[in-house]
Amino acid sequence: MEQNFELNKQAFGAFLAQLRREKGWTQKDLAERLYVSDKAVSKWERGLSVPDVSLLLPLAELLGISVTELLEGRRLEEQQLPANEVEALVKKALTIPKEPVEVRRGRVKKYLPVYLVCNVLGAVEALAVWNLGWVSEKMGTLLWVSCFFGFFFGAYYFFTEEVLPSYYDENRINYIAQGAFRMNIPGVYFNNHNWPIILRWARIWTVVTALAMPPLFAVGTWIGKRVGVELGWVIWALYLGSMVLSIIVPAKKYEFHARL
Repeated sequence: MEQNFELNKQAFGAFLAQLRREKGWTQKDLAERLYVSDKAVSKWERGLSVPDVSLLLPLAELLGISVTELLEGRRLEEQQLPANEVEALVKKALTIPKEPVEVRRGRVKKYLPVYLVCNVLGAVEALAVWNLGWVSEKMGTLLWVSCFFGFFFGAYYFFTEEVLPSYYDENRINYIAQGAFRMNIPGVYFNNHNWPIILRWARIWTVVTALAMPPLFAVGTWIGKRVGVELGWVIWALYLGSMVLSIIVPAKKYEFHARL
């Protein structure tokens, strides 16, 4: 007979609420310890959604129980579980969605207008300086490449998942892989304390550069003609450097504050 591996959200939520009250915490208190919103905790306790898999271990540790008990929605006697029950619990964990749909939708709803507006305005500015002849041919090429970079990197920064798997908090990992996106920065370690801040800085970088690069390339062309020097690669280097700094600075500043 096939076993049912679906997590009982109602039992999970009721048990979570019970343990939280035993700790004397409000939903906001628990949320702050997990770097999530109190609305997310409220939905967990009402059985409307479940935490991300990466949050199960830190959540269990905060509440003073095992992950097994958390998934079962009850305290267990200290005895070894049969192999088939352990397998069932593992499958329960694996069937929890990596990120709740409502979280993903909320992020898209929040950031999509900003992402679209900054990219559309940036493209309009680029077309304007291009059609008015305010940029040289080389500057124009680099300008459109920067628009392309901002569009695709911005899409990742604005819409990628904001919570990393828990093993990032338990190890020193300098590599991020989410979907087709890869980021590997030697000497920089990612965790759930610096990752949201990195994304915040990167989003600001996306907006600022989308709006600033067209006039900057135009000014660079104007100055270059007067001093007899092509400044296109200088501006391009500043662009790439600012992108790298928007990641490295917050990553290094907050990398040693991961949850232990």
